[in-house]
Amino acid sequence: MADVGGLLVIGIILLVSLPFLLLALFGILWMVVYPVMLIWAFLFSGKKLNRQIADTASREASLRESLGRDPLTTIDGGYRSDITSCGVVWSGLVFGPSHWHLLIGWFNNLTGGSIDIFQKVVSAGRAEAMQRLRERAVADGWDEVINVRIDTSDMAPQGANQRIKGVEVFAYGTGVKYG
Repeated sequence: MADVGGLLVIGIILLVSLPFLLLALFGILWMVVYPVMLIWAFLFSGKKLNRQIADTASREASLRESLGRDPLTTIDGGYRSDITSCGVVWSGLVFGPSHWHLLIGWFNNLTGGSIDIFQKVVSAGRAEAMQRLRERAVADGWDEVINVRIDTSDMAPQGANQRIKGVEVFAYGTGVKYG
């Protein structure tokens, strides 16, 4: 009977202390994993962003070379009267900085002024949205996309106070086919 009572006490102690043990294990794991993630972001996020920018630029150059022109324009198209069909063309994506970029931005924010790393991230997102718009227009068979616009929207977790984690970039225009 004493063994059952001892086992019951040990079981209750384990049950009560289990959440604290799990929390301590999570804290120890986070203490190791977060610095590793930050070092990983420091080493590779800038290179990845530069690769994405270069990839977008090469796809844009390839498309311009194959078409002989850029199919996108901000002009409204009123100068042409031989339009046979038209429709809305759009593309969108969500782009966000890495933890390293956020940390650099936080330090830049302490001193004030322009936060260049965020400008680079948003610029890369806009370039990618415009390139996807070009590719969609060509895939859908439009000769040109007129009246092109870009909208951006900040994305943050609900309830966050000024803690933007990403930017949605939405590019759209009117696809036209000439007769």
